[in-house]
Amino acid sequence: MKKVLLLLAAVVFSFGLKAQCPHSEAIDFTATDCHGTEVHLFDILDNGQSVLIDFFYTTCGPCNQAAPKVAEAYTRLGCNMHDVFFMEISTSDSDAACQNWCNTYGIEYPTISTAGGGHDICSQYGITAYPTVILITPDHHIVINDLWPINNSQTIVDQLAPYGIEEHDCDAPVADPQVEIAVGEVTATTVEATFTPNADCASFWYMIGTESEMAMWQQMMGATLEQLVQQWGIQAAETTTYTWTEQQPATEYTIYVVPADADGNTYSVIKENVTTLTQGGTGEALVELTVDLISNTEATISAVPNSEVAEYHYGFITVDYYNEIGEEEAAIVIREDGFPAYEPESFTWTNLDPSVYYYALGTAKNANGEWGATTLVEVFTDIDGVAESVNTYAVYPNPANDFITVSGEGLNKVSVFNALGQMVDEFVTEGAECKIATASYENGVYFVKVNNGAAVRFVVTH
Repeated sequence: MKKVLLLLAAVVFSFGLKAQCPHSEAIDFTATDCHGTEVHLFDILDNGQSVLIDFFYTTCGPCNQAAPKVAEAYTRLGCNMHDVFFMEISTSDSDAACQNWCNTYGIEYPTISTAGGGHDICSQYGITAYPTVILITPDHHIVINDLWPINNSQTIVDQLAPYGIEEHDCDAPVADPQVEIAVGEVTATTVEATFTPNADCASFWYMIGTESEMAMWQQMMGATLEQLVQQWGIQAAETTTYTWTEQQPATEYTIYVVPADADGNTYSVIKENVTTLTQGGTGEALVELTVDLISNTEATISAVPNSEVAEYHYGFITVDYYNEIGEEEAAIVIREDGFPAYEPESFTWTNLDPSVYYYALGTAKNANGEWGATTLVEVFTDIDGVAESVNTYAVYPNPANDFITVSGEGLNKVSVFNALGQMVDEFVTEGAECKIATASYENGVYFVKVNNGAAVRFVVTH
């Protein structure tokens, strides 16, 4: 039977009582074991290992009976170097008592005393009976709330096997897939990096993003950082050099890499920080706009910023609305479109109203954050005799989830726009088919244009 600690100064046997950890999710903690080594639970879990915790105290009879069996299982399961990490936590013992305990049973894994935080951790986990042995998987779920009875080490090995925890030789070399990240040329809008895997790394995924946006996506998608990098990153198996474009100037980015071994097991995320250069000068920031009217509802704005521009925005606004709110407010409307630009570019709007006066409006700021004069180009959406374009291609599936296929003769430039008319992807292809990944698209309405022809609407739903 397990003994139940009822009072600090009195311990009695609780016959017939089977207590267990009442939680289903792990509670993070940082503690110091009786030998002075710091242990951080979530660091171990996030590194891909499960964690087995044995809650005990040294004068507990059942704890003394279980200790050598747990220690033997630790050896059989790889001595904390493979699938599972063993530790034990005492609710009432000093460092000296725990050290004596470790010497008695040959325990090599971390043993946390009350001085290292043991009593508080036992309270956090709601432990009322000892020993209580729990298993936490890398996703932070407590999947075994009380591994009992412990007849022998085989009991533990068998109970952990369904969670992918296998026996390993403690003396066998441990695979350590790593990828070296060497940052190359960095400009205001581009980042170059070279990825070199070591001999243990069979493949890897890599991507770039800001810490804040990655944290946001983890929360929104309920995914780990490792899962996001695998889902959105580029996969490679050998030394690779890649350049990201269209980055924001003067912004700190993080390069993320997830390595994997030959069996497909992934390892902890490798990170490298890099900051893009500041763009623009301190003079007046101006952007030159030219407009090409394609039809009564379509027009292309080509934008060229001057050398003082750190960031600019451009778009269409009706002349009536412009006159209603004034130049300053109109510029603010365009600045808040959520799509900052930095280099010369062109974009085609496909949902303009026919026979309406518009302003193509451009607004830019310099490196000091000072906005320059607003650029205005008046456009009237009326072209006599413009024939409607005929779609000679198909887009499917629709609605889309992870991908769409654009099929038709004479594909060359394939562009994808969101409902705001902003380009989100562009491809140059040959042949009669172009497959486009949409897994990273937000849910909503999008449009495909081939060779700047008419737009085909499709919907993304995840």
